[in-house]
Formats: sequence, C-alpha cells, structure tokens
Amino acid sequence: MKKNAKRDTTDFYFKRLARSHILALEPYSPGMVHEDAETVRISANENGFGAPPAVIEALKSRMMGDARLHRYPDITCTRIREALSEKYRFPPDWFLLGNGLDDVINMIALSFLSPNDSVIIPAATFSAYTNASRMMGASPIIIPMRPDMSIDLDATADAIKSNTKIIFLCSPNNPTGTTIKRNEFDSFLEKLAHMPAQPILLVDHAYVDFDRPAGDSVNAIKYMNGFTNLAVLRTFSKLSGLAGLRAGYIIARPSMLSYIYRVRPPYTVNSIAQESALIDLTDESVKLFKDNARGIIIAGRERLEDFLKDSGITYVPSKANFVFAFYDKPYEEHVKAANELAKRGILVRALKHDKAPSGLRFSIGTTEENEKLIAALKEIISAGIFGK
Repeated sequence: MKKNAKRDTTDFYFKRLARSHILALEPYSPGMVHEDAETVRISANENGFGAPPAVIEALKSRMMGDARLHRYPDITCTRIREALSEKYRFPPDWFLLGNGLDDVINMIALSFLSPNDSVIIPAATFSAYTNASRMMGASPIIIPMRPDMSIDLDATADAIKSNTKIIFLCSPNNPTGTTIKRNEFDSFLEKLAHMPAQPILLVDHAYVDFDRPAGDSVNAIKYMNGFTNLAVLRTFSKLSGLAGLRAGYIIARPSMLSYIYRVRPPYTVNSIAQESALIDLTDESVKLFKDNARGIIIAGRERLEDFLKDSGITYVPSKANFVFAFYDKPYEEHVKAANELAKRGILVRALKHDKAPSGLRFSIGTTEENEKLIAALKEIISAGIFGK
C-alpha cells in the first residue's frame, strides 16, 4: 500500500473511507458511568433489584458443570421462541431475537431503509431510532411532542409521505414515560388504513411492564392479528433485570421477519443470555420476583413525583420506571444539575432533544436509592442549582 501523504492525518484518512451517512452520527453515550459501591446508579432505566435469583442460581450451576461455552448457541433461539409463543399465543415463527433491542432496531433499519426513505420519529424518544435511520441514509421526520410531552399521533399521521418506510412509537415512551391511549391508537390506525402508503409501524413496549394493566394505555400486541404492517418490540433488559446479558425481540409476521433474518448475524444472542431469558419466561419464582419489584418501583415513582410536585419542579407523569423532569433553561444547566448530583453519589441522565425540552431523567431504584435521590435533590434545589 502506498504510504499516506504527509498532509493526511490518520483521522482524515479514515474519514475519506467512511460511509457518508455516518459522518454526522455520534457514538452512543450512556452518560456518567464512574461509580463505586456507594454510588446510586439511576441513569440507565435498569432494574435496581438485580437479576432474578432463579436466573443467578441456574447460571452458577451451569458454570460449575458443563458450561458448553465451546459450542455456538442456538442460532434461532428455538426454545425462547417456543416460550414466547406460549406467552403471547402467536406461532414461534412470529418472534425474532437479537442482542438487545438496539441490535433488533439496527437490523430492522438495515433490512428496510435506503437513502431517500423517510422515517417518522417523535421528538423526545429513544435515540436508537434516529441513529439507525441515519446510519442507512434515511431522513428522520421529527414530530414535536404535545404540550404534555406525549406523542402526537395526529401530527404523526399528517407527516406520512409516499417515501415513509417506518414509524417508530414508544409506549411508555422513553424518556417522558407517557403512553399512547387505546382510543388514540384506534383513530391512528383508521387513518393509516385509508392512506395509499402503508409504512411499517413499530411499537416499542420495552417499559410496558411498569404501567398499570387496568389503565387506558394501548397494548399493541392485541392488534397484531388485524394489521399486517404492525410489529412490537420487547426486551429482557428492564423489569426482567437482564440488561447485562442483552436479549430483546420483535413480534411480527414471518413475512416481515424473513427479511430481517437475511441481515441478522448467525449467533447474535449468546448461550448464557438465551438460558437466562428462557428461565425468565418459564420459572414461576421469577414472576413473583418481578411482581414484587414492579410494586416497589411504582410506589417509588409515585413518591418521587409527589416530591417533585411539592418542590415546584415540572415533571411528566410517568407510566415507566423513570421520571422526566425539566425547566425552562438550556441543556447545559441540566448537565450542571446532573453533575451536582454525581458529586453526591447519584448518577442520573441529562438529555437533550430536537424540538423538545431538555431535562433530567431519574430512573426509579430501590426504596433506599430513591430516598438518597430525594435527599440530594433537596440540596441542589435549595442551592438554586435545579428548579425555577
């Protein structure tokens, strides 16, 4: 290979070779990650109660015996898809698993998006939707949030073009915690049915386990038999407490999944993650563990919201395992508040969005962690660092 010209720096050399569609992308940042045993990490919407004991014990037994780590994992996650079939009452071939939902979202984009396609995305939502779209050269159409920070389905429907390939909806939405109501979803589907363009409608239900089942939020899975273009995303990273193992899945018709399988890496879900996900789906003790964690998380969410309300802090009432709070100041001021909390051993996430307010997202942890957060918030509110 010819030696680089002296004027070429290493960065410039690789910039010339990189795909033009990724030049404007930034690597994903999880926020502050420095921590010790005393740090309260409530920045990533994890389950602060840990992985279910049944999963941990099963993995210990496997490691003590024949772990079979020298063998490749089941390429299509057969047993998990069968367990999901039992849970949701769809055939096993309606499920495809990936290395977390980020992996699934990227595979969807790789399968269906091309330059000149458009993708509709709410203004304040999971950043992976926008990044995956731009990675493929597609153009995100960003829909402003409603004043209450919920997703505006009317504006979403109005934004559909002939080149729209995918609509991303998240319910409960990350980071606002708002949900899509059943009656709004019904109206939205009715509008879509009368449009010549029928984009893929992806509903991300990663946080649906933290919503009260008796409410008026939509469960998109119940609509899937009647709508060919509807698909639902789920994960084992949130209430299931398996974020470190990475397993997520899409529920969709086999005719859609057949295209994703063409780009899916052959062994994307490792054998340990597969075994843990299977236990999560089939072990009764895991269900009890998650039910207990869910109850404590909902109570902690309500406790934090009451505190924010009493303190005059603007927040979005949440149906997820986090609360989004904000005030009318630049993103940098929210970063400052997050840094002050970090000095007190509390890691939270400062977030900024196009066409939506910046803010702080507080994941709900254990009761002890939540009280530490509230104590730290009292200090920075009193110091005038956070709030009006």
